[in-house]
Amino acid sequence: MSAGKKINRWAKAAVCMISGMLLSLAYPNLDVAVDFGFIAWLMVVPLMIVLWNLRGPRLKRRGFALGYLFGLGFFLINVRWLCEVSWLGVVVLGFYLALYPALWSMCVAACMNPWARKREQLAGTWASSSRSLAYAMAHACSWAGLEWLRGWALTGFGWNGLGVAMHNQAVMAQFADVFGVAGLSGLMVFVQSIVLQVSVRMVQEAKLGKKRAHLDFGFCGLLLAGVFSYGVWRLADAGKRETFPLDVCLVQLNVPQEAARQLWTAEEIHVAYEEEVEKAMERVAEMNQAALEKSADSGVEADVFYPDWLVLPEVALNDRLLSTADGTHGLGFESEATIAAFREAGKFDILLGLGELEAELLGDQMIMVEDPDSWNSMAIIQKEGPLQTYQKKHLVMFGEYIPLVNELPLLKRIYEQQAGTSFDGAFAAGTAIDPLPMTVNGHDFSIIPSICFEDTVPREARSFLRNEAQVIVNITNDGWFGESCGAAQHFANAKFRCIELRRPMVRCANTGVSAVVRINGHAQMLVDDESSHFTRGALLATLPIPKQSVWSPYQYWGDIPVYTAATLSLLLMVIRKKLLKEDE
Repeated sequence: MSAGKKINRWAKAAVCMISGMLLSLAYPNLDVAVDFGFIAWLMVVPLMIVLWNLRGPRLKRRGFALGYLFGLGFFLINVRWLCEVSWLGVVVLGFYLALYPALWSMCVAACMNPWARKREQLAGTWASSSRSLAYAMAHACSWAGLEWLRGWALTGFGWNGLGVAMHNQAVMAQFADVFGVAGLSGLMVFVQSIVLQVSVRMVQEAKLGKKRAHLDFGFCGLLLAGVFSYGVWRLADAGKRETFPLDVCLVQLNVPQEAARQLWTAEEIHVAYEEEVEKAMERVAEMNQAALEKSADSGVEADVFYPDWLVLPEVALNDRLLSTADGTHGLGFESEATIAAFREAGKFDILLGLGELEAELLGDQMIMVEDPDSWNSMAIIQKEGPLQTYQKKHLVMFGEYIPLVNELPLLKRIYEQQAGTSFDGAFAAGTAIDPLPMTVNGHDFSIIPSICFEDTVPREARSFLRNEAQVIVNITNDGWFGESCGAAQHFANAKFRCIELRRPMVRCANTGVSAVVRINGHAQMLVDDESSHFTRGALLATLPIPKQSVWSPYQYWGDIPVYTAATLSLLLMVIRKKLLKEDE
């Protein structure tokens, strides 16, 4: 191989990896305070240029390799928060996730290259535009389909799809309620493909002294205008809905951790929650007193605040909740005492995370069964009515369970060596898909429950949808990952569940982002004086709940259009390539 070809090969590799690294800046990053979400509309272009310029043999292999470098540049930065637990985890997960942009690049290089035939580039106006649209659609659909596949395969990890970069761009983010975040990602790839193809044609036409209409560019502009108008309409429509208020108190302790091991004792945690709830209710009293005084001066009726819900995060209390097969529950002594302290502070429903253990009744005593199942659960302790629980369904691999741990004990040893803590056994997965019924101030509605990482999995939340007033409740703990960018990225992904499903969200974290989120993605977060969400305290907020369910296309068809379009676009491009070869 000549020196020139070697330089060209390494230059292409560098372009792909650097563009992936730059794309990572479009997501929440504690090292970069500026929002660079717009980069996501640009950084696939360098990869396209490299792939479309490939010629010669082994196109699939070369395309795969270049896409893999792009994926490594992107994911190794985007999942670096995992190094707080395991550097090996960063490497393994990053190298796995990079497979998906690699597969996309392989497909593009092999059968979706609009520059593969020069005579096609110089075709007439309609032929050029229609072919450009066909290729761009194939690029978009295959990208979106692979994002869907990444969120499904091996239990799924759809973290930071391209569309998630729009988490702070409220107008464009609303399009996620049509085809999900993957559909928004596809739109962004479509636009970049069209702009690149049109730009090259315009340069060619300028050299030839010919000017032509670019119908594909016009269509792209109209599409973007339509998406923007749709977003404006959705934002305006959200404010017109008839709602009822849900007043909440979210308590966050910011308990320090090393992997799964909390660095405070159980007693310290229970006492701290009791203290924070007491402080929060003192603030409520002060707020209401100020409102009443203002009302007396102005003659306007006071708008007082009193929490309907007290919400604590995932596995907030260290006691276990015992549960029998017939639905009988029993709290441990320490939890009973803490709940009693909460009851003294105020009359509200209490939602919190607890470890739940399988038990049985022996006379009046509730005891654990031998070798019990355990669940990561959300408990709802109402002022009136039975205790309800939701058992987490979508467990985190190498966090809540280790696959094949009995067959491959080495995996357990690797986990313990990397995490620096023992593996005490796996959680069992829950099976329920029924929302949890609630009543607040005479308003009936239901809860779509989610725990931790489940708020990044659209299909899980969608399975709980009903034609009624609903609110998503997520309890989480990102303390495993310290004060890294993982918490902010987690929240950026979670906000899209509110947009996709048009359901508001109450979200309480130990370390992470505690917030209330409206159906348009607008969030009110708990932050300190320096705007950091790594803080201890309570968020007192009112969340408007639509009295009637708000419909979205994504509720109806879910991910079916995305993976169907991806499959069809790939098949059509393969067929087209074969037909073109036969014509040569």
